[in-house]
Order: sequence, then structure tokens, then C-alpha cells
Amino acid sequence: MYISANRIKEYREAHNPGVCPILARPMTKTVVDHDHKTGEIRGVIDFNANNLLGVIERKFFSYCSGDAKDLPNVLRNIADFLERPRSGHLHPVGLNQLIAQFKRHNKEEQEKLMGQFYFSDENEINSCTNVQQRVKLYRTLLKTFYETKTVKHRVGVQCSKDTIQ
Repeated sequence: MYISANRIKEYREAHNPGVCPILARPMTKTVVDHDHKTGEIRGVIDFNANNLLGVIERKFFSYCSGDAKDLPNVLRNIADFLERPRSGHLHPVGLNQLIAQFKRHNKEEQEKLMGQFYFSDENEINSCTNVQQRVKLYRTLLKTFYETKTVKHRVGVQCSKDTIQ
């Protein structure tokens, strides 16, 4: 059945699932998604999910020269890849990204982040008088953390790499 442009709002309201089937959260702005290859409506999803899906499909079809029937399997492979155990190795770009995140915190948060390492020296942390010194120390702490693979938190609880912000 063809849904005319003047009936799309009615369709969207009648088929709104309430929770986005892609993002699994309540929808804030709904859209009627359609397959760009066939033109058929796939369903009502959140606007942000629609943007994400559009980016994924454009990249898949243009960069990967993919066949539409293969996209679901590629997405499953991506999920499997993302769920693999972590390597425990810090990438140089990853280090820079962690440093950039660190810089966005205020001084108190930066000191708290540095204090999570059991081998950090509270006097050394407190002696940092500016953000450049704190960044330099944080970089050193992160590298040391990854060189030792696992560290203990100050209070004796194991601290995994998942807790590093």
C-alpha cells in the first residue's frame, strides 16, 4: 500500500512503538524509516536511530560495495567484534583521546581520576599547579597502568581498565 506524504504523520502516530526498536529507549522524535533501495517503509524509529542507520547504510554501500542482503550479517559481526574480550593494550590514539577527556574535567575531577591509581602519589598529584602538569602526570599514570595490566585501587579493590575514564 502506498502511503501519501499527507498521511505519513498519521502512519507514524498509528505505528509508534513507544520504544525505539534500534536504540531500545523511549523515542523523543519519531520518523518513518524507509529502505533507500526499495522505498518500502521499515517502521517507526527515533530520529537519532534513523540518522545512525543512514550513516551505516551509506558507508556500507559506498565504501564496502556491499550487497543489501549482507548488511545484517555485517552488523552482527560488528556486534561480535565489539563484544570480544579487551586486548589490554592502549593505542596511541586511545591515549590521546583519554587525555582529551581528562582535560575537559575540572581540577578536582582530574585529581580524583589520578587518585584512582594505587601507585599514584598524593603529594605528587597535589603538587601539580596547572593543567599541563596534571595532564603530564595523568599520561604517565595511564601508561604505567597499561604496562602493569592490572592495578589495585587505593582501597584495595581491583580496578579494571573499564574504570579508566
